[in-house]
Amino acid sequence: MVQTLQNFINGEFVTPAGTGVLDIVNPTNGDVVATSPISVAADVDAAMRAAQDAFKTWKHTTPGQRQLMLLKLADAVEANSDELVEAQHRNTGQVRSLIASEEVAAGADQLRFFAGAARIMEGKSAGEYFEGHTSYVRREPIGVVAQVAPWNYPFLMAIWKIGPALAAGNTVVLKPSDTTPESTLVLARLAGEIFPAGVLNVVLGTGETGALMVEHKVPGLVSITGSVRAGIAVASGAAKGLKRAHLELGGKALPSCSRTRTSRRAPRRSPSSRSSTPPGLHGDHPRPGAGRSPR
Repeated sequence: MVQTLQNFINGEFVTPAGTGVLDIVNPTNGDVVATSPISVAADVDAAMRAAQDAFKTWKHTTPGQRQLMLLKLADAVEANSDELVEAQHRNTGQVRSLIASEEVAAGADQLRFFAGAARIMEGKSAGEYFEGHTSYVRREPIGVVAQVAPWNYPFLMAIWKIGPALAAGNTVVLKPSDTTPESTLVLARLAGEIFPAGVLNVVLGTGETGALMVEHKVPGLVSITGSVRAGIAVASGAAKGLKRAHLELGGKALPSCSRTRTSRRAPRRSPSSRSSTPPGLHGDHPRPGAGRSPR
């Protein structure tokens, strides 16, 4: 049976505004297994608005709360391994046992890594580096992160995209490859049962859809794994809005999903001694480490 795929926006599957569709083909036999929408500007706008609204509260969650949800998602991934494997096999033709071991099981493990990283604070110190002021570094989430994942290793690539971003307190709009989207949609459904609506959104489409995401005014960071040509296009589009860009074009880049803010303020005075009292580190949004697993 040929499935009709939908976008996942604000915690539910929704019919896209665009009328264009793509055939999703099983490469092992050439059968059309699904039709996928080509999302247009209205679809991207809806996803960005949902992520932007969700960020207003998601950014205030504690590392412990985010960790717990990521751990629950890891458990859900393992519990639904068979469904994830079949969804990806229909799109990629990969050997089922390898999808199960190298992507689904590895993806659950990676989610647990990001969950732990969410609670690791860096040991930055405050100090008086400028006379009369105390300087300190505060870790904050960037905001909405727009992400484009490739066709190879589609499930694990999605995990590597969303894991660091969610752990650091960001919300996500993710576009999987136009040829291999189904396992990502299963992941979105599982996440929708755990995370608040709008924290993770998935839009389907072509490179044109990805370009709409990159040039949209809402995201503070855009991330792509792809070719050098695609990376140049993303960097150029992000530059128009002075967005941060994470370009993984050779398998060596690590995702950075938090920002630092350096502040200076006059040191606090003790009523008794009038001596300086450094205010200490502020914020609870560390930068989670995110190394890539060997393929």
